[in-house]
Amino acid sequence: MSYDNYPLVKLNNRNFLLSIYPTWHTRLFPESKLKNEDGSLIRDISHTNSIEKVYLTGMRDTLKLRAGDNLLIYRTSDGKGPARYRSVATSVCVVLDTKDIREFENYTEFKQYCGPYSVFSEDELMLLYNKKNYPTIIRFTYNFPLEKKIVRDDIMTITGYTDADYWGFLPLDDLHFKRIILDGGVNEGYIVN
Repeated sequence: MSYDNYPLVKLNNRNFLLSIYPTWHTRLFPESKLKNEDGSLIRDISHTNSIEKVYLTGMRDTLKLRAGDNLLIYRTSDGKGPARYRSVATSVCVVLDTKDIREFENYTEFKQYCGPYSVFSEDELMLLYNKKNYPTIIRFTYNFPLEKKIVRDDIMTITGYTDADYWGFLPLDDLHFKRIILDGGVNEGYIVN
């Protein structure tokens, strides 16, 4: 896999907000952990130390992702208040590859592809493979965290999205994607036009 220009992100009008539940978010992105989160969820294992990550999801349209697409990682609400103020953008990633779980001929192939960089234990991987209810596998690089987390309310103001939109997976145009990143305190030098 090529990491040319890593950790820079290139604007290409292929930017997407990808939501991740808090438990999985903290395990997969320890560098983007919120200040009020319990650090005991983080363990010193490969997926926490790697710039390459793997995530499985059942969210609609995620299989349309392709190499080079930018992801704005969005940690969903912890349920302790309105999502508008508890859900936050935390990180920027770039897609390396996507696969459908049914592409793998057997569990061994699936585990070899996903295991080293996923948040899932071997038992969880086996269950995911057998059930196939999270069929989209997204492999991506973790490029950088947002220094300041951007709450959903601010994202709504920037993008025009509303509570009626599906916040699991949303397209973002270059202007909105860049604005969210810059509002998050990231140096503009990390963004290539």
